[in-house]
Amino acid sequence: MESVDLVRSSLRGELQTSDIQYLYDQVDTPTLSEIAARITEEVSGNRVSFVSNLILNYTNICNVRCNFCAFYRTGKESDSYTFSIDRVLEEIEKYYDKYGITQLLIQGGVNPSLDLDYYLSLFRRIKDEFPRIGINGLSTSEISFIARKARLSVEDLLKQLRSSGLETIPGAGAEIFHKDVRKILGRPPGSELEWLSVMETAHRIGIKTTSTMMFGHVENSYHRADHLFRILELQKKYHGFLSFTPWNFEPGKTKLEAQGLTKYRSGGDDVIRNIAISRIAFGKELPVVQSSWLTNGIQMGQLSILSGANDWGGTIYDEKVIPATGKDVGNLAKDFIINALKDIGKIPVERDNLYRTVKVY
Repeated sequence: MESVDLVRSSLRGELQTSDIQYLYDQVDTPTLSEIAARITEEVSGNRVSFVSNLILNYTNICNVRCNFCAFYRTGKESDSYTFSIDRVLEEIEKYYDKYGITQLLIQGGVNPSLDLDYYLSLFRRIKDEFPRIGINGLSTSEISFIARKARLSVEDLLKQLRSSGLETIPGAGAEIFHKDVRKILGRPPGSELEWLSVMETAHRIGIKTTSTMMFGHVENSYHRADHLFRILELQKKYHGFLSFTPWNFEPGKTKLEAQGLTKYRSGGDDVIRNIAISRIAFGKELPVVQSSWLTNGIQMGQLSILSGANDWGGTIYDEKVIPATGKDVGNLAKDFIINALKDIGKIPVERDNLYRTVKVY
């Protein structure tokens, strides 16, 4: 497929799984980046968004125990923890006014000791005490478990969570949808259908969400292409996804590393290819592709922006999941993001949790 045809098909949302796999298998990285940059120019011009975000991992106790996760604990270890509601509020207080936080990404593990009242009370108190914050909360696994424990349908649970303050749902748990890959990753059977079902239910009742793909472990190009296409198909139904983030697997201290299935993290070329192909696959149907600088650093974040991404992501303060693998990500305040975007000739646009413009720099 010629470059011009790719751009046209992308902007019309017409690419199929075979087309996306062709991009992975046959097209070189500079060409992908060039095509993706042209599409991004059509979608959002020279503007790149970011959000003043706080990531809060409220518990590390999880009964799913994925092979790719170094963060979870069973509850028996000395470093297992679950924050009380007061402790969560104390953590938010540290950053809320000081850094102008407008988005709270709050998720942890599937913790069997927590019930629905914990989450309803937690979200109510967050909204009461920090009204500027948009709560981007819980994974689809957490939501499904809470619903089962409370004997509610996912739809009824989501309506209760929304009434208590939940605004959006993050894309955690997508990984790669193909069941053969998920089996190796240690994900429960049918969890890919669960992810898609929870997201579709949320979109149908008007709750926006984000989407992700974790690459660089045991998957191949078909698995990646199939994953992108399934997200595209759901997006066409409700346009409920606010953004898409491809992020590369960190193997440190995981079962996949211990078993010798994945020894190294993906290199820069693979990161750029996934950013570019995501942009080409989604076109205008899913207009925001996030750079995922968290696992790759500021310079790779800049290269991602030049290769099709148009959202930097968020500021980082005391994130715990990636450091559990042994990788130090540090903190990143918004001044660093603004400067990083201006350095590559982009216009930084601060947004809120719903991707609405807060300020143009």
